[in-house]
Amino acid sequence: MLNQTILAALLGTATLAQAQTGSTPVPIQTPDVLNSVQTPVVLNSGSCLDSTRAVPQVLQPPVVRATQVVRIDKVVSTATMTDGEVVGFVYTLQDGTTWLGQRTAQYVSPAQAAAINAVLASTHMPTDTTTEFPPQTRLGIKTNYQQFFRVQIPPTAGGALRIRLDPCVAWPAGNQLPDPAL
Repeated sequence: MLNQTILAALLGTATLAQAQTGSTPVPIQTPDVLNSVQTPVVLNSGSCLDSTRAVPQVLQPPVVRATQVVRIDKVVSTATMTDGEVVGFVYTLQDGTTWLGQRTAQYVSPAQAAAINAVLASTHMPTDTTTEFPPQTRLGIKTNYQQFFRVQIPPTAGGALRIRLDPCVAWPAGNQLPDPAL
């Protein structure tokens, strides 16, 4: 009852203030961010917030258009221990290559790390001998180890790998990517 009284008093004060000034509220005009040339749009929302990169950021050096992320897919486990959990992300670059990455460190559980390492071990490129994600820090000191690995995941491999790829976010088709140096 006390909360209703306070709310009624606040609403009455706002109505009284409007009546005394005789003005109507003016909506605030916000700039259209999507049409802004100066500010590049970063598409990183919803379930992709725990990915380590966003669309259209550069995945890793060199900073060129070919290394910009144009699509992110969630790697979702279909195994019973982590069934339905996002265990990592597949990044598709402008040049068409696909790269596997873990979730942001604070979201990775031991079960999820084992699941994403199983995917990496089965799908890494033949020229790459790395079959598991190394730690980004060891005893609190940054290791500077690579955190993305080039992979090829055939469309029919999901069952054997006990994963599925769910679309997360993509750069709009037909829109030019912003300059990666910005």
